[in-house]
Amino acid sequence: MYKYWKLNVLLLSLVLVIIAIPGSSKQKALNILCEVRGTVRLRRSRQNIYQPVYGGEFLDFSDRLQLGRGAAASVLCNNLATWSPSTQGEFMVSSGCPSGGNAILKRSNIPIPPRIWDDPAVPYPISPRGNIILDRELTLRWNPVEGATSYQVEITDSGNFRWQTQVNQPQVVYSGNQPFQPGFRYWVKVIAYKGTSELKKASTGFTILSAADTQRVRDEVSQLDQKPLSDDSKLLALAYLYQGNDLNIAAINVLEGLMASGNKTTAVYQLLGTAYQHTGLYRLARERFLMALEKAKAEDNLGEQAMIEASLGDVEYVLAELPQALQWFEAAQESYRALGDEGKVQELQQKLDELKERLGV
Repeated sequence: MYKYWKLNVLLLSLVLVIIAIPGSSKQKALNILCEVRGTVRLRRSRQNIYQPVYGGEFLDFSDRLQLGRGAAASVLCNNLATWSPSTQGEFMVSSGCPSGGNAILKRSNIPIPPRIWDDPAVPYPISPRGNIILDRELTLRWNPVEGATSYQVEITDSGNFRWQTQVNQPQVVYSGNQPFQPGFRYWVKVIAYKGTSELKKASTGFTILSAADTQRVRDEVSQLDQKPLSDDSKLLALAYLYQGNDLNIAAINVLEGLMASGNKTTAVYQLLGTAYQHTGLYRLARERFLMALEKAKAEDNLGEQAMIEASLGDVEYVLAELPQALQWFEAAQESYRALGDEGKVQELQQKLDELKERLGV
């Protein structure tokens, strides 16, 4: 049974996975609306109307919060300072969160990858997945293959390193005696068997994160642990922190844990879909985005709904499901039009024009 993860435990044991070295100066700073009490609404800078919020939303500096009578909000700023407006009125995010200095919470600036091998009939790796990792306990996960009765897993490097095991489930914890070395490249191969017959196989590589980046991330997690927030809010913020450092598998582990504990908010589903999208696992991304969309509609949260619909369009496009992509982009465009966000309306029109040309409609 899932138990709440304390951040000091995560510091020592959680797998961190990144696609590129974190900490780029070009990344956009991120503020998080962690908790709300009472009636709190949000108006994005390019939109005309306020939308209800429930916690977990990211905030730009030019966004505005509107608090009703007796309402309060807790915002985790990009530098990990906290801001807690608690009086009735409207507040620009920049009035409580600084826009200068070194941001710790950032949006990922790594391009979303093209579709990576995710054939359901293949035991393709889920974690690690062609990434740089830091671990004290590496858990390997892969796609379960229908009809498979066992899996052979092997980790090798270009030298003498070799570890091999056979399991019946689509995951295993590395239990070898040889520690992984920073800067070294390793390869994982998974072979699915039905009895003694080989079904399919797949492989990926990973590299160990540098000591300097490891220490930086751990220091940031330690700072987050000291903030006056609930456990769920800290874990959601932790997932944002990891994703901002392109530690997408680490973010996925945190978010899946939150889901297992009963936290099934729009923000959790949406961020999880984005994390899967950034690792090239588009089928899993679609599942989570659809869950997020259902929650957003139930909350009458048109702002989040618009973002999720656009994300679903991107996912279907990569999966070559062009008619579905067209439908999602049209839905997102209508949602953004209702919000008065003409910039997004025009951005989506370009995608729609391209799709219609390809589809001949």
